[in-house]
Amino acid sequence: MYKKFILISFILINSFSFSKSIEYVNEKIIVKIEKNYSFDDINNQLMQISFNLDKKLSNHLNIWLVSYDLSIYLNIDDAIQKLEFFPFIIYAQKDHKITERLIPNDTEFENMWHLHNTGQNAGSIDADIDAPEAWDILTGNSDDDIVIGIVDSGFDLTHQDLVDNIWVNLNEIPGNGIDDDENGYIDDVNGWDAYENDGDIPLTSHGTKVLGMIGAKGNNNLDVVGVNWDISLMPIAGSSSSTSTVISAYSYALDNKLLWNDTDGVLGANVVAINSSFGINYANCNDGSYPVWNDMYNTLGEAGILSIAATMNINANVDEFGDVPTGCSSDYIISVTNTDRNDSKFISAAYGLTSIDLGAPGTSVCSTRPNNLISCSLTGTSYSTPIVSGTVGMVHAAASNILKGEYINNPSETSIIIKNIILNTVDYLTSMDTITVSGGRLNLYNAVYAASLYDGLCSIPGDFNSDTNINIQDVILIVNCILSYCTIDENSCMDLNQDIGIDIFDIVLLVSMII
Repeated sequence: MYKKFILISFILINSFSFSKSIEYVNEKIIVKIEKNYSFDDINNQLMQISFNLDKKLSNHLNIWLVSYDLSIYLNIDDAIQKLEFFPFIIYAQKDHKITERLIPNDTEFENMWHLHNTGQNAGSIDADIDAPEAWDILTGNSDDDIVIGIVDSGFDLTHQDLVDNIWVNLNEIPGNGIDDDENGYIDDVNGWDAYENDGDIPLTSHGTKVLGMIGAKGNNNLDVVGVNWDISLMPIAGSSSSTSTVISAYSYALDNKLLWNDTDGVLGANVVAINSSFGINYANCNDGSYPVWNDMYNTLGEAGILSIAATMNINANVDEFGDVPTGCSSDYIISVTNTDRNDSKFISAAYGLTSIDLGAPGTSVCSTRPNNLISCSLTGTSYSTPIVSGTVGMVHAAASNILKGEYINNPSETSIIIKNIILNTVDYLTSMDTITVSGGRLNLYNAVYAASLYDGLCSIPGDFNSDTNINIQDVILIVNCILSYCTIDENSCMDLNQDIGIDIFDIVLLVSMII
């Protein structure tokens, strides 16, 4: 029986080309008609069986748009079959809906291989995060209620490609020397400087580049584009000097998140992730010498904040040699290494089968620089990590109503679900299989799509056996369900397209998620 299911699964997978179900306009059919028939004759014959010639679409090809009576025909396939009986109908097809392929007009987009790899500069086609595919679903969150905290050295808050997405504390009056929103920080209008303990954000290059990777404004005919076109970026200076400075920086984001939770969003900020590009090389986070790190990450996670951390820019096994923070044991960390334009781990980037969660592009990538400049030669885990941070924001924006509700009611557990969605929707790579937890490279589209399908019944959409993986085993389960005429009442999480049925279209969606 097991082999039978594998065979059926293989046939189904190869028959449907790994595509989603295709939408079409109901009650409308496109037909091509032989030219040697008169309009009146054709129209009369069609009207007798409840069809109408609505309008001619092409004079030269004699292609028409036809409508039909829904009360007469059970479905559009029956209507098409009826039309094809007539000798004057050359062909008939559904009026399929067209999706605009959203490619932004940002001037450097063609060089941004990590978002859309066409093989430019000797890269491998599709060795990217499938950003345009994800942007066809959404480009971010226009309501400004999803915030990504960035702990770094400093930032250019006036860069033309960033200024629209910089977080603004609307409850703070700038320059009055008063903690207006009572969050514990005075004049923190755009973030916080943990070095000087004030709201004056210093300007440095590295943090500006990180901001651009996450959330440079998209489709504005300027410079570059971030993963997330519409996101609130919270700048927090404090990534160097000492652990104490870093903890102060993290605490700013935490305090604002707790305030947001306590006031139902009236005050504070809905920080869903914090990006970090710093650490202590070769430090064993779990040997008892660094307790503050796991403590902070666990506390952030319990409030609903995932910590996205860059691993060392050293070709070393974190499992063996250690690293802070990417070797820390907190469940609320997503640790990231660097992949190149050919889907290989960059030589000078750390790895670890149990410590490093996934890879993301970070070799010769493009982003913003201070003074309205850009660079397309950025390399390091520091640039891989913000791509994942931006993805967390996109997942929150795309999340189903059920997933959003669960996050409000239980941010701690839901953050783990979101982490698992990201890790279980990577593009599997043989180059990453034995050196990362997920065995793959980030796929933005897969993560966004999976989040939009979340129904609360399966912890991860498509993971029917709850083994935290979406694979052939799940295909076998849904095929078995269909063959045994299972009911949707007992297996509702298999209804991936939410059409109140479990059928071949759900298999197609599942396979698309796997691939």
